[in-house]
Amino acid sequence: MKEWMTAAEIAALKLPGLPTSERGNQIRADRDGWEKRKRSGAGGGFEYRVASLPGEAQKSLARKHMKAPSTLVKAELPAPSDLKDFQRDPMTARTALLNHIDHLVLFTGISQGMAINALVEAASKGTLDRQLQEMVLIANARSNSSRTLTRATIYNWLKARQAADGNIVALATKAPPPTAIPGWAQTFMELYCRPSKPGIAESLDRWPEGVEKPSYDQARRLLKRVDAVTKNRGRMGPKALQQLRAYIARDASELWPGAVFIGDGHTFKAEIAHPRHGRPFRPEVTSFLDVYTRRWVGWSTALAENTWSVADALRHAVTTTTCCDIVYYDNGSGAKNDIWDNEVTGLINRLCITKLHSAPWTSQARGVVERFHSSVMHTEARWLPTYAGQRLDKEAALKTFKITRKDIKETGSSKLLPTWRDFAEVLDEAMKVYNDRPHSSLPKIVDDATGKRRHMSPNEMWADAIAKGWTPQPISSDQAVDLFRPEEVRLCRRGLVELYGNVYYADALQALHGEKVRVRFDIHDPQKVWIYLVDGRFSCVAEWNAHKRSYVAVSFAKRAEEKRIAGIVERLDDHRKVALEESTPTIAASFTRVPEAAPISAEEAKWAKIIEAEWQELPNRKEIAADAEFDLPQITAPKASDTLDSRFRKMIDIENRLAAGLAVSEIEQGWAKRQAALSDIKGLRMVFDVCGEEALTA
Repeated sequence: MKEWMTAAEIAALKLPGLPTSERGNQIRADRDGWEKRKRSGAGGGFEYRVASLPGEAQKSLARKHMKAPSTLVKAELPAPSDLKDFQRDPMTARTALLNHIDHLVLFTGISQGMAINALVEAASKGTLDRQLQEMVLIANARSNSSRTLTRATIYNWLKARQAADGNIVALATKAPPPTAIPGWAQTFMELYCRPSKPGIAESLDRWPEGVEKPSYDQARRLLKRVDAVTKNRGRMGPKALQQLRAYIARDASELWPGAVFIGDGHTFKAEIAHPRHGRPFRPEVTSFLDVYTRRWVGWSTALAENTWSVADALRHAVTTTTCCDIVYYDNGSGAKNDIWDNEVTGLINRLCITKLHSAPWTSQARGVVERFHSSVMHTEARWLPTYAGQRLDKEAALKTFKITRKDIKETGSSKLLPTWRDFAEVLDEAMKVYNDRPHSSLPKIVDDATGKRRHMSPNEMWADAIAKGWTPQPISSDQAVDLFRPEEVRLCRRGLVELYGNVYYADALQALHGEKVRVRFDIHDPQKVWIYLVDGRFSCVAEWNAHKRSYVAVSFAKRAEEKRIAGIVERLDDHRKVALEESTPTIAASFTRVPEAAPISAEEAKWAKIIEAEWQELPNRKEIAADAEFDLPQITAPKASDTLDSRFRKMIDIENRLAAGLAVSEIEQGWAKRQAALSDIKGLRMVFDVCGEEALTA
């Protein structure tokens, strides 16, 4: 009830003995001398103390207040769902006891006071019904089990229920007010939430001076009050924090086979023999799964995840199963680039499919394929002798590492390392087993052989969709060859088109001088390209000819490989530079000393003179040298000023050219063989082997 009221508010209450108009109450107040004060806020005027009103008016006002419970009391009541157990249990027990009193009044005709007395007496003697007697202990909400009921306690419960218009939440015990966040909390969280993940004691040891410092237990209790995300923000990065946040489970029941193909790249957790040089490395496997059936529909392997490994995996999927409507891939560059997305020449536009990307750091969105990596790829890797995953014992890993490196050094190969072909067979067999194995996310059926219920396999789910009327629509091999040829837009000049350093010619191109054309090419075959007009009409096939820059046509895939190898060599140089900077002057000098000139045999000297004479007789040797993309062969012995670094680089270059099938002179081969036998080159080779493998799997 308000202590001060305006004349208008008093008039609205229509109290006995008082006027029912605002002006009438103002006159009555001045005549009887009611206590008043200036009204605060807009409007001005006076307010009158309720205690100065006539006695009859005050009694009537009190009766009205008792009949209409305060809205403030209602507002303070918590919702039933917000109650804790220590509040809800006493509320339920008190409600049961009050209902028992109401039952006695209603059906026995005694007064409420007599019913309360009977309940209190029976409770103190322990003669109540067993369930009601247990309710007495719970209703008291006290640890003292011998305490019983009193009349005053029951009357307080009745008043609380009446004030809340019968809302039994008013009978719940009051929750203690929330503890305020202490002033030192921010300082503690700044010290505690660091990527190095310090403990509570370590954080308190670095406490700044002049700031209130909590005890260890106070800090521990604060962390219990903080939610998991807030507690770990700063200790974990944004990507790791995703593991603590809620996620949305996606329902695939409304889809159909081929509706969504989801893919991802995975670095295989076992070493195999490199297809070119035979040294150990971990290949990249790109897989696509059908979301509706969980069927493994396509895969591709490469030295590293790139645009063409993803495209090849999709080609495998759409040619062997069905063309899809949506491709779902991560946000990386493997499927997010101009070759995929170009409005004219992109793979997505030519395949007439939709490509979607998951947001960065949300691997949960690709849970279908991420789980596939764990259950299939990791399992297959663990059964290979060169497994290099987290589960492998460190001692066993070191033993395998030493054996394979020793074998490679001595014979150039190792029996422990699976070959590239062996690895492909492993994946083919794994695909067959996976697609025929029951999958826990698919519906259950009754097994014909055992008569027991089990989940369907991806192949069974696929066959079930076909039986219900769905028809797969794979892309034919001939169509795939055309669709998966990447395109570039180039300017045609004098019958020539330039593409990645190679020049192509066709008679039909002379009529297109100065116009842009679409050049479609095979990433592995640089000998010819397919020319299309901008509107999509086929024009001609242009072949590599004498106008190109290289003496040997270099494919797009080969150039990409050379770029990757150049990056590896650059990272190797960085490792070597750091190692030399950290070493003592004596060790550093041993790696940078000037070597003695390596002698050449009489036969090699003879051939050197012959080649040099033939070279000098060429009339256009300067033009040839200017057009060539590679250096002329080194036909003399190394100079004394050559460093270990330059000799090692040159030796690696000769070996790579040999492995790629390029022309290498006998003199170069002999020189590289002699260099490989030198002790300083052997030492650097060991560093290269270790660091190079690490770079390949980065």
